[in-house]
Amino acid sequence: METTAASSLKYANSFASVQRFVLNTLWALVAFMVGPAQLGNGFGQEDSSSAGPPTPDPIVLQAESERIESMRRASLATVAVHGADGQGGGSGVCISSDGYVLTNFHVSSPFGHRMKCGMNDGKMYDCVVAGIDPTGDLAVLKMVGRDDFPVATIGDSDQVRAGQWCFAAGNPFVLATNLQPTVTYGLVSGVRRYQYPSGTFLEYSDCIQTDAAINPGNSGGPLFNMRGELIGINGRCSFEKRGRVNVGVGYAISIKQAMNFYWQLRSGRVVDHATLGFTVATDTKGLVTVSNILETSDAFRRGIRFGDEILRVGDREIATTNQLKNILGIYPDLWRIPIRFRNEDGVFDTFVRLQSLHLPSELEEIVEGESNRPQQPPKRGSKETPEEPAPPTPAESDSSKGDAEKPVDALAHLYEEKKGYSNYYFNKLELDRIFQLQKVHTQFTEADQTAGLWKWQGEFPAENQAWSGEWSDSSLTMKIGDQTETLPAVQGWQQTVKKQSPMSLAIALRVWQQWHAKGPRLVGEAIYLGRNPVVGERELMDTTKLTIGEVTCLVYTDPEDGQFRLVEIFPDTISDPAEVYFEKADYNNRLRFPTVLRLQFGLETKLIAQIKSHQFSNPTKEEGL
Repeated sequence: METTAASSLKYANSFASVQRFVLNTLWALVAFMVGPAQLGNGFGQEDSSSAGPPTPDPIVLQAESERIESMRRASLATVAVHGADGQGGGSGVCISSDGYVLTNFHVSSPFGHRMKCGMNDGKMYDCVVAGIDPTGDLAVLKMVGRDDFPVATIGDSDQVRAGQWCFAAGNPFVLATNLQPTVTYGLVSGVRRYQYPSGTFLEYSDCIQTDAAINPGNSGGPLFNMRGELIGINGRCSFEKRGRVNVGVGYAISIKQAMNFYWQLRSGRVVDHATLGFTVATDTKGLVTVSNILETSDAFRRGIRFGDEILRVGDREIATTNQLKNILGIYPDLWRIPIRFRNEDGVFDTFVRLQSLHLPSELEEIVEGESNRPQQPPKRGSKETPEEPAPPTPAESDSSKGDAEKPVDALAHLYEEKKGYSNYYFNKLELDRIFQLQKVHTQFTEADQTAGLWKWQGEFPAENQAWSGEWSDSSLTMKIGDQTETLPAVQGWQQTVKKQSPMSLAIALRVWQQWHAKGPRLVGEAIYLGRNPVVGERELMDTTKLTIGEVTCLVYTDPEDGQFRLVEIFPDTISDPAEVYFEKADYNNRLRFPTVLRLQFGLETKLIAQIKSHQFSNPTKEEGL
């Protein structure tokens, strides 16, 4: 039998071994995080000359300091979202200095159109909803009260890889009573995940999976990489059945998807997602092939047929049906995206215009159903605070007051109700922005705006043929060689475009003239759609939908200077539009007058037209009447 002293010595040696094991394990973890080659002699090695606790290597302290600074800067842009009465709890992130906030639709919808947002400075700001995406679970809010809000730095979610460190910021369980967000640290567990709707219509595609703790109240908040760059909007979480506690599986909408929809959401609309106009399945060889296709779809017009193999969509190779569904979810409707497909004749590259996933009436029903879903009134600071609290109910004392005693709503002018919109005020705001932008850069005089007759002269270089046109308030006339065609001012456009007539150029120029002389809202029914891609352009373009007589026009303008880039004239929903590209303009002219136009149908160029001269006049004054 061992003596007591021997037993004690053995126990002490064992305890020392355990200590060394724990320290070495911690050292290995630190080495894994910052790189063992950079550590030198650290606290993982024994130092018999030191009686105190080991001192971390400077590289470890530097890494910690940099991490703290990244989280501090990122947290400044993190937003706590509450109801108008300050109750409830969700999160968001500010991405513009004038106060636009990205969050989840399921966070904003219970509050209606009015909210309060708290920021790291400890202040609450009044807030209204701008636009909503009920399918992709996104919303944009607008805070008021300052024009220098701290903003998040937008990262590149396509570069995120599983195994990278990341951190989430937000307001879990409404813990941020001082409005300073909670930060949780973890790994990116997976990328490009697809989450099917589960008892709801919310569809998470191409999302980032993380084990950073995301709990009730984190929804809508930011997910950052270790440089403090915004890579996602936290949304769906996996919880245990009891206690609604995170179990290490959370999902963030990629910032790429969020920014693709951002300007659509700023339009004040109920934004929709997209479909290609065909479905796919995996065939017996494991290939992703077209299983059904609408003959009225743009994809069908571009040559895609039943049985064709889909090789690439957007910027991704397609190997499974899930991959196609995943990538499709990051694009809004009306976008044109590149597609590569293969059939018995070879491999083809084309561009396909995406169709709306829902009918307008379906979106309205979705939004109405979500807004009316029963909620449990949250209590501020409760450990079980739901992340989707009920809309605030006015106090009984308020309802008993007379109208004269009710406080004036200082934000009433920031909300305008209209069917099909979440807040029509913001659509008008963006239309005014575009109009003011073109007025600054394109100077129309009063005489130009009231001119009753516009004359144009030019040539088609490839055909070595002259052309001219006259536009009045009652008719459009275009002469090509010895052939003359006349249309009423806003009638007959539909058939002209459907037969792919060169007269489509005259219609596009008429839209250009009316837009600059009157402004988009006076040309026809105008709706700002957001920013969309134009083939051949790197940046997204402001897009305005105009309904003029029988046709619908999409006008694409440069967000920097308001310059016309493209007008698409749609005769109906099943035909190719006339696409008129404004490729060159005279920048020495105060009107920035177009000088080269390209007419295209589908992906085929029909004509390139040069404009040599133009003249505006008032025929009544010229005739002396």
